[in-house]
Amino acid sequence: MKPLIIICTDFSASSEKALRRGAEIAARDNARVFLVHVCGPRKGPAPGAPEWDSKLWYEDSMSELKRARHEHFRGLSDTEVQYDAIPSAHPASAICKVAKETGASLIVLGSHGRTGVLRQLLGSVAETTVRHAPCSVFVVRDDPRID
Repeated sequence: MKPLIIICTDFSASSEKALRRGAEIAARDNARVFLVHVCGPRKGPAPGAPEWDSKLWYEDSMSELKRARHEHFRGLSDTEVQYDAIPSAHPASAICKVAKETGASLIVLGSHGRTGVLRQLLGSVAETTVRHAPCSVFVVRDDPRID
């Protein structure tokens, strides 16, 4: 059976880098791919913004995942590339759960490179995933920023 690589995206620039790197690894290793977007429901809308709509979020996320699938994984068949948007308040936990349930051999995700106070306040999905994943994790770094 072909190995399975989970590639995580939040549709940011660092995620695009992770998608490109994950596609290279999948092609090199003849692996299947599971694209994952995990996002927690917003606690409340920003001033002037519409309320969070989970159905609309899911549809938009699946549309973006489909775009990423066609842009980065043209050489793989539909059975070799799956994708899903998962609502969760704890993205790293959801990513690790998917990796465990699917028997993934690798997780690829981007890092925004935040440091200092900002990172302490926001936490790090990449760091938490590395600590708790049931398989290897490849973190694709974005340009580090100084807070």
